[in-house]
Amino acid sequence: MTNEDWKKVDNALKSVFSPGAKLLIDGYEVTLILCQKSQFQNAIAVYINGSFKGKWLVEDCEERRRFFCCKKRTLVKEKDFKACGIRSKKGKKEFADRYAYNEYFSYWTNFSEMKKHFIDNNNSIELYNERS
Repeated sequence: MTNEDWKKVDNALKSVFSPGAKLLIDGYEVTLILCQKSQFQNAIAVYINGSFKGKWLVEDCEERRRFFCCKKRTLVKEKDFKACGIRSKKGKKEFADRYAYNEYFSYWTNFSEMKKHFIDNNNSIELYNERS
């Protein structure tokens, strides 16, 4: 996909009332629609082959790896470091990584991050043409 194509996709996701954009990614038909995440925040929802399945977020599968947003979370708070007597930056990182997990979302809040993820995890990306 060219930069011009990515600009078309970005422009198609400027309004909540627009129909969105369709991409053909490695044989998957991926539909991107701008929707309201909360009262003051929008997000880009991802639908694969016209549907969304909740199991994609909890099971390790091809769809989750290719298309969904992953955030690394930790159960450790600053007060936990103090309680355990950990002061060094390296010690804090090792302790936090020990109690970390990945959380997957069916939406993206940043177009640039979504674009980078799609490019890094897929081979062929093109605009979906209804006629083909």
